[in-house]
Order: sequence, then C-alpha cells, then structure tokens
Amino acid sequence: MRSPALTLWSFFKFGLVGACFAVINVALLALLVSAWGMHYLAACVASFFLLNFLSYLANKSVTFRLGAKVVRGQLGRYYIVMAASLAVNLLLMYWLVAGMSLHYLVASAIVAVALSVANFFAHAAISFADSWMKKDFDYEILQVSAFYAGHGGGIEIVAGHLASTWAQAGLRVAWCAGGDTPAGKLASGVTCAPTAYWDPMERHAGLPMPIWPVSGLITLWQTMRRSRAVLVHDSLYVPSMVAVVFARLQRKPVILTQHIGELPVQSPLVRTAVQLANRTVGRWMLSGATQVVFIATAVQNYYLRFVRFRRPPLLIPNGVSHHLFYATQRDRPAIDEGISLLFVGRFVEKKGVHLLRACMDIPGVCWTLVGKGPLDPAQWPERHANVKLLGHTEPDTLAQLYRHADLLVLPSVGEGFPLVIQEALACGTPVLVSTEVADNWTEADPNCVFRVDVTEPGAGSRLREAIEALARNPVRLHLARRQAVELAKRWSWEVCAQAYIDAFIRIADSGCDGPNSVGSFKTPAYRD
Repeated sequence: MRSPALTLWSFFKFGLVGACFAVINVALLALLVSAWGMHYLAACVASFFLLNFLSYLANKSVTFRLGAKVVRGQLGRYYIVMAASLAVNLLLMYWLVAGMSLHYLVASAIVAVALSVANFFAHAAISFADSWMKKDFDYEILQVSAFYAGHGGGIEIVAGHLASTWAQAGLRVAWCAGGDTPAGKLASGVTCAPTAYWDPMERHAGLPMPIWPVSGLITLWQTMRRSRAVLVHDSLYVPSMVAVVFARLQRKPVILTQHIGELPVQSPLVRTAVQLANRTVGRWMLSGATQVVFIATAVQNYYLRFVRFRRPPLLIPNGVSHHLFYATQRDRPAIDEGISLLFVGRFVEKKGVHLLRACMDIPGVCWTLVGKGPLDPAQWPERHANVKLLGHTEPDTLAQLYRHADLLVLPSVGEGFPLVIQEALACGTPVLVSTEVADNWTEADPNCVFRVDVTEPGAGSRLREAIEALARNPVRLHLARRQAVELAKRWSWEVCAQAYIDAFIRIADSGCDGPNSVGSFKTPAYRD
C-alpha cells in the first residue's frame, strides 16, 4: 500500500473537497427536512453517514491519490476521525462563543481553519496512512527546534552542535526549524528542512512564539516519516507541540529536551500566561514524551513539582566545542588598568539585558554587547563611548571576544546553565551570573563563577555593585581564568551527543513505542 501524498497542493485539494461537501450538506439537509419532511436530527445522522462515505472516496482518490477502492478498515477509521472532529467542533464553538464571547461566525471561521489542518493530518495518520509501518529510514534522528541558529538563541545553537556532532560520527540527521538554513555551518551529514514562520509575539512581548505555515507542517510530517527517532527542543513552542503530536500519530519515539524552566518576568500578565502554559500545555507535552531530558537541575526540579513522566527524566548538560573555544595566555593586568566586560545573548528581558542599562557608566570598564532582540540597547537614550554593540557574530569571532574579555556578565533568569557561560569559561573568561543560574549547577567554582541576586526590587543596583567590586580587583579576575578553564574541561559535545544516543537505545530496548521504535544504533565514532 502506498503512503498518502502530503503536499501543499494536496492540502488545497482537501480544503476544496471539504468546502464542496459543506455546500452539499446544506442542500441535502434542506431536501430531507423541508421537501421530504424528515426530522432534522434524523436528517443530520443520515447526512453524516452518506456524505462522509462520499468524502472518504473523494479524499482517498483526489486528495491523497490512493485510488477509489473502498477498504473497510479505512472507512471505519475515517468515520471515527470525522466523529471526533464533530465533537471537537461543538466543544470549540461552545468555548469560543459562550466562554470567549466571540461572534458565532468568527468562532466558526476559526474552528474551520483549525480543524481543516487537524483533519488533514489526522486522515493521513489514521484513516489512510501505513507510514508507521516503514522499516527503512533515511535518517536516524530528526531534530526539531523553533528556529535555526541564525535566530541567535541558545537553544538553536545547541541543536546545531548536536546535529553536527552526530553527523560527524556517521549518523544521518535531519533538522526541521524555522528561518534560513545555516548553510556551510553544519557537518555535511546534516539535512536541513527549513520553513518560513510568523512570530508577532516576540516583537510585542519579547517571547518568541513562531507559527509555521501548512507547508512547513507538511515538510515536518514527511521528514518525520523518513526518520527513525525524534528529538524536540523545548515544550512551549508551537512547532514543538506539533512535532510531539506527529510523533505520537506516527508512533515514533520522541525525546523532549527542556531548556527553560520558570520564567520570572516583570509583566504580571505575561508571567501568569507562561505559568498557566507550563502547567497545562507544558505538563501535557512533558508527560507525553517518550523520554524527557533536562539541561539543568533547577529546570528539572521546577517541572518535577507537577509533571508525571512516562520514564524517569534524564539530566544531560550541554557540551562545549573545545577546538573553537579555548584559552590563550594573558599577561597579568596592572592594578590601574580598566577591564573589558562582555554580554552575549538575546536582547530580551529573560537575559537581563535591561539591568545592564544602570551599569553602562561604571568608571574604568568598557562594554561589548553581542546579540539582537526587541530590547535593543541601541534604542537607549543614553550614549556611552565605552559601549560597543555587535549583532549576530560568527563563532570564531565570538571566541575571540570571550578571550579578550575580563568578565562575561549574564544576569539571566528562567533558564538552566546557558551555553554562552560554558563557552566563556572554556576561553578562560570568568562569569557573573544570577544566583538562580549559579544554583543550577552545584559544582560551579565560586572562584570563577560569580553570582548576584537579580530578583526585584533593587536588581539593577545589586548588579552594579557586584560589577564595581570586581572591577576594583582585576587581579582576582585574572587569577580566575585558570579555574575557568579547569571547570570547562568537564563539558564535551561528544559526551552530550552520546548521552542522547544512549537514551534512544534504552527506549528501543524497552519496546515502548511499537514498530517504529529506534532499533539498533551503532555506537558512533566521534571525532574532532
């Protein structure tokens, strides 16, 4: 049996078939009730069974190109999908009209669009598909993240390192994400499947929430069909949610890596919305994944309070590319010399960039701010000659900035142990981080990982005092460089990547995901 064809053109045909049968349904009800005098409930039942039989034939032959032969099992599953769709339709209409006070026509339009996408993939996965019976795979691992590394966030940079490390070890890797493909920056064995995205939330609220078009979802579905196992990054991105649903429909084992925990932000509305999302959608995502991985203890402890996992969660720290991020010999500074401070990260509230505004005029320091985002320091009315702003920076240039800096300042909250901290330490640069981030790793050396409390009120003042104290003691910062290098030696992308492979192997050995379980992964031969 052929697998159903999923393309943007097939989705258009699916919508056209649905629209035609919606018109036919109205005409048939009018005929049965008004002309033939049938009770309207009986007419609805008759219309449901008759028109869904005809739409089954139309969608099978026209939309999915599987021929017109009636297969009893397919037809039964088709009726089940449509009955479930009808129930969801009624529930959503009641919620939108009665609960959200939307006009019934607006609510109907929203439901129609949402269910057209859901029904399309449900019919492909349930009514017609034999895709989960596929035994030969083009890729060992499909990796899904909201963005590619060009977006500038740490999650997508981690995803890029994992993909390249696996590919260099001989595994076939696919990577679906939003944005432009990072051509030339990944190992040759990585196949990228990019998609456009729409992200209005990041500009207005500072929270990235990309929405992929139907063409991107189709690409994700098709790529997942050809993959043995799935790795999804973070739970509250819409592409991540869709990927977990697709993995369950295709019976693929899925590891969900959770990078971000509780997100304390200044806006009460945004903070409440994120907390609600974590305890509803986040809990559903984490409890439904085959295996959950956390990158830091504090993030894991947050979700342990309200999530019941299918398997005990794993703690896998991110790695470091030591061939790129390494320390060089530096002379001992003079007491009266100034120090160079560095910030690397998205210009968003979570990273604490707004707290740096009160620290730009500290005497004896110069700043380099690397990143981009809605809280752009270029828009601050103050102008300081000692501040240098850089946008997106290539890894080799970033490594040079780390090595040149005397201190990385990253007063971030709501995340584990950010990758830029590990990279800076590998380059011999001590770091000043929030107490929350420092507590995420109990073995952090206080001689090179300095901490400051950035909880409100008074966060900006405490950060300034901490920077001033370190600026007055450049010798302490210089001596911290040796401890920073020693601390970073325990991180490796090879160790991190192999930990994920070991997790997939354990999933396969348990046989918990049916015929599409991972199967046998050979132990990769990692190389620098």
